Amino acid sequence: MCRASLLAFNRRVVLFALFFVALVGSTARGDEPRLSISGYDPVAYFTLGRPLQGKAEFEHVWRRSRWRFASGEHRDLFTKDPHRYAPQYDGYCAFGASDQAEGHKDTVDPEAWAIVDGKLYLVRTREALGRWRERAAEHIRQADADWAVVADLPDPAIVGSPCAASSPPTNVVALRDGRRLLMVAAQVPRDEAGNVVGRGDMRAQIEQVGKNVGACLTAAGATVDNIVSATSFVVAPAELDSYADLLPRYFGPPSPASRTVRAAQLSSPDVLLEVEAVAVIQ
Repeated sequence: MCRASLLAFNRRVVLFALFFVALVGSTARGDEPRLSISGYDPVAYFTLGRPLQGKAEFEHVWRRSRWRFASGEHRDLFTKDPHRYAPQYDGYCAFGASDQAEGHKDTVDPEAWAIVDGKLYLVRTREALGRWRERAAEHIRQADADWAVVADLPDPAIVGSPCAASSPPTNVVALRDGRRLLMVAAQVPRDEAGNVVGRGDMRAQIEQVGKNVGACLTAAGATVDNIVSATSFVVAPAELDSYADLLPRYFGPPSPASRTVRAAQLSSPDVLLEVEAVAVIQ
């Protein structure tokens, strides 16, 4: 078997193993309801106007999901009228559900939320929320029309080690056409011990972030050639641009879907760059 064929075969084996584990885990759990929106209280968005973590002692099962609340009062409000308080699309990302060509289920950041016409919507990241809001009415119409199909797609499969844990997680989502997307969560220039690499050195941070993105790609059976878009969050875009010849090595070939976002501050003052990526897995 030639080297290229062997590499392709190995990638398929890794990908199969990933979804086999997810399937076995799902089967082992049987019909155990999933914890919705990371255990946040859906009622708090309406009554308090902010996200609030729920408590295990105040839990209610509805539509094959476990919902947690900050108080018994909130739980009772939800029990009496769950459609009033539950987030749209069963708590999956409203942005992902509205993609006409690639509609899918995706995890959400409970801090990335909006109430539109009395209904709660959650999306994958706070940065994505801004883009969703720009055309909220259009996204809602599309997701409402497509949800009957998207609802039957498999749940996202979280990608584990050596891909770094994050919130929202890096995961693989299933598309309606049978393909799968690897959604690489924002990777930062930290090593395995959690230390920031290359303080004040953009090139060193590009290389470390690239290494971390690569670990997620490998864990899902993908390579940098599978990347179709990358979003770079950076305090100094001009400095990042000076390494334009280095970026494709770690974040995929140039793509109209890729972009650079100027950020006033990232997750740490020592962090110069954070990168999210999307890869297509056939």
